[in-house]
Amino acid sequence: MACALHMQQSTVVGLSDVLALEAADIALEHDLAMADAIIYATAQRYNAELYSSDAGLKGLPGVHFIPVD
Repeated sequence: MACALHMQQSTVVGLSDVLALEAADIALEHDLAMADAIIYATAQRYNAELYSSDAGLKGLPGVHFIPVD
């Protein structure tokens, strides 16, 4: 039930050619895995705050890093 409530407040975005190319540039620039770069590029494109415990994204603009013990 909680998942359904979150989904109603979310937006699903398709991976366009342009977004994929932006992600590829970000992956090269920040030495990120492509999946991480796609997530980051999408957040940047839509001016979204990104919360992550992924160490590769730590320190990037707009990323709120959540350490996991």
